[in-house]
Amino acid sequence: MWNPVFFLAQVPAPASTTAAPAGNAEAPSSFSAIAVELAKELYVKFEENLPHLLVAFIVLIVGWWLAGRVKALLRRVMVARHIDVTLTSFLGQLCYWLIIAFVVVVSLQKAEIIDTTPFSAVLGASALAIGLALQSSLTDFAAGVMIILFRQFRVGDEIEAAGVKGVVEEISIFSTHLKTADNRKIIVSNGKILGTPIINSSANATRRLDLVIGISYESNLKVAKQIILSELQNDTRVLPEPAPEVAVTNLGESSVDLVLRAWVAVGDYQNLRSHMLEALKLRFDEAGIEIPYPQHEVRVKQEK
Repeated sequence: MWNPVFFLAQVPAPASTTAAPAGNAEAPSSFSAIAVELAKELYVKFEENLPHLLVAFIVLIVGWWLAGRVKALLRRVMVARHIDVTLTSFLGQLCYWLIIAFVVVVSLQKAEIIDTTPFSAVLGASALAIGLALQSSLTDFAAGVMIILFRQFRVGDEIEAAGVKGVVEEISIFSTHLKTADNRKIIVSNGKILGTPIINSSANATRRLDLVIGISYESNLKVAKQIILSELQNDTRVLPEPAPEVAVTNLGESSVDLVLRAWVAVGDYQNLRSHMLEALKLRFDEAGIEIPYPQHEVRVKQEK
């Protein structure tokens, strides 16, 4: 394999190593001779390696075409499976340039002009260094791919993970963007989300409303249950099946705790919860049913 540095090392040096005086044409002529010899050597090597160069050129053209076809095929498959657009574009570009890099290395090897062994060693060491430096980013990337492929949640779902809660606005390669109820934006790395339990409130079409309301021991328990049931049955947002129910869940220190259970559509959950709290408070006031609050009884003992 031809090495231009080795060739230059073999060219005989000028007879005199001392600086040539001004106007002396010996030094320029020596450099001209070296240039001529180098040109001759290049021409000879070109003739010898012409078949290898043609093979390398063909490999380069075919590899370039194949990289484009693989990229297009990968994009079609991912789009057909409704995979995130960001991930589709990123993986397509990554696959394309990896194939191009491989094809370039193979072409250089086929040409037999440049020794690719040092290049491969440097490339491997660089890849290792980059991998160690970007370890956390690669973890987030892998987590993002898993989130999109296994669909733990999607854009528009209301989730709670990594200590935050909100509606998913975007799932990118390295992070997930959430919008809170007060219109704040939270960006959480995918690795943290995948490493904690994920509560997806939008995974199913329906959700059960569980609401605990306490009444005093002096209040009429049957009347209170009838009021709660009537409010649930008269609200069109409450699903008829499974039927709503009211039950005593606890006899507390100062209250009888009632739990109401009703199935609703996910989109009606928060509005129905707020409405039931307000409506039951007004109905209990009209019926004279007391909702107790913590009280302390103080007794004063007088000494005789």
